[in-house]
Amino acid sequence: MTDPIKEPLLPQDFIASGASAELFDLGGGQVIKLFRDSVSEEMIAREAEASAHAAASGVLTAAAIGRRTWDGRRGIVYPRLEGRTLMDWIRRNPMRAGWVLGQMGAIHGAMHQAGGGNLRSLKQVLTTDIAYGPAPIMVQRAVIAYLDTLPEGDMLTHGDFHLGNVMLTPQGMMVIDWSKAAAGHPAADAVRSEMLMRFGIGPTDWMTNLWRDWAAGRLRRSYTVSSTVTARDLDQWRPVVALAWLRARDAGRTPAFMHYLDRALQRVGLPTLR
Repeated sequence: MTDPIKEPLLPQDFIASGASAELFDLGGGQVIKLFRDSVSEEMIAREAEASAHAAASGVLTAAAIGRRTWDGRRGIVYPRLEGRTLMDWIRRNPMRAGWVLGQMGAIHGAMHQAGGGNLRSLKQVLTTDIAYGPAPIMVQRAVIAYLDTLPEGDMLTHGDFHLGNVMLTPQGMMVIDWSKAAAGHPAADAVRSEMLMRFGIGPTDWMTNLWRDWAAGRLRRSYTVSSTVTARDLDQWRPVVALAWLRARDAGRTPAFMHYLDRALQRVGLPTLR
C-alpha cells in the first residue's frame, strides 16, 4: 500500500456521505473515501491496514489500494463495489430480510476464523472505553476486573458489523469500513453487532423496535450456528461491550438499552447502574 501523498486526483462523482467521510468516484473502477478533519490519523491508518489484512485473510472485502490526499483532505483509495448495502436491500425486499440476516450471520462467523494479526487489542479498547466512560467508578472498576478474567482472544473483529457495512454485490456479500477493527474474542464482536442492530442510530417507533429486536435475534441465531461462539460466551461478554458503548454515544433507544445493560451486568453478578 502506498504512503499518503498529494496527487492531482479529481473525484468525478459524489457517491455517498457518512458521519466520518464522503465517497467519490475516481473512474477506472476506483473510489476515494475522503475523511473529515475530525477523524484521527490513527483511525484512517487502521482502516486501510485492517482492510488489507482482512482481504489477505480470505474475508470478502474491498482492500485499500493506497492512501491519497486531495484538496487537503486525507483519503483512502478502494476498488469500486457495485451493489447496495444490506440496509438498502432490505428496504426494497422486506420479505427476504430473514434470508439476508442469515447470510450476514454466516459471514460474521466465517470472518472470526481469521486471526487478528498485528491489530490493536480489543480488550484494551474495551478497557479504555469503560475507564473514560460515564459509569460510576465503582462499576467501572468491577467491570474492568471482570474483563481481566475473560479470555484474550486473537481473532479478527470488525467492531462495526451492521447492515450498513455489508454490501450485496455481484461477487457476493462484501464487508466494508474497518476503522474499528481489532484482535480479540469473537463473542465481543457478535455482541457489538447485536447492540447496533437493536439500539443503534435510526428510527425508534414501536413497530421498528419490534423489527430491530427480531432482526437482532435472527442475526444472533445464524451467527452461533456458523461459529464456535456459544450463548454462554455472549452472556459473558455482553456487560463489558455494553458498558464500553456508553463512552461513544447514547443509545438510540436509551431506556431499552439501559435495561439491556443492567440485565447483562446482573446476569454475571456485577453491580448495575440503577
